Amino acid sequence: MAPDLLPGTTNVVRFPIEERGRPTLELMRMLSPDVRTLDLLAEGYGLELPAPDFRDRVDAEAADHILNHLDPEVGARRTEQLVTLLEPLVVTAVETARAARAAWTSVGEGRRQIAQAKREGGYWLQALEDRSNGQERQAAEATIEAHLRAEEAEGVARAVNLARQGEVWTPRNVATDLDMLLGYQQGSRATA
Repeated sequence: MAPDLLPGTTNVVRFPIEERGRPTLELMRMLSPDVRTLDLLAEGYGLELPAPDFRDRVDAEAADHILNHLDPEVGARRTEQLVTLLEPLVVTAVETARAARAAWTSVGEGRRQIAQAKREGGYWLQALEDRSNGQERQAAEATIEAHLRAEEAEGVARAVNLARQGEVWTPRNVATDLDMLLGYQQGSRATA
């Protein structure tokens, strides 16, 4: 694996904290696959994408679970139950994102081996290309799985955050979220 050098340097290696950091929502969001690439991966490898409303369905199911199965009284016990509900999903999402990144690193290494084999020549070139094609498909599958796990964690995180704040859960409305975001951005520009 080639070292990841800091920009503008030739001898300073960046430590990959994203590979060792404690799983948090922020780390999960940093590691999650870019949604803009998912369609290309799915089409290129004949894979199925998760339903577009998957996160919203998970959000609703988590809110229902919180309402019917967790302690209704605000306090330490309820907070612990909410953390217990969300934490394993975040850990799984971070682990799958790390696995997807590792799979793509292996693909890159395989491509380097193929390029070297083409320069040197050799009878093993076809075997390397076959292995690389298999690794690419596995990396694409791992990427879509990482996206699915991140969407699941995001859905539960929304329900958990509303419960922590004592707010009544309502279905997510993309138009309202966009209006709120734009209003926030306009407000921050006005103060700048």
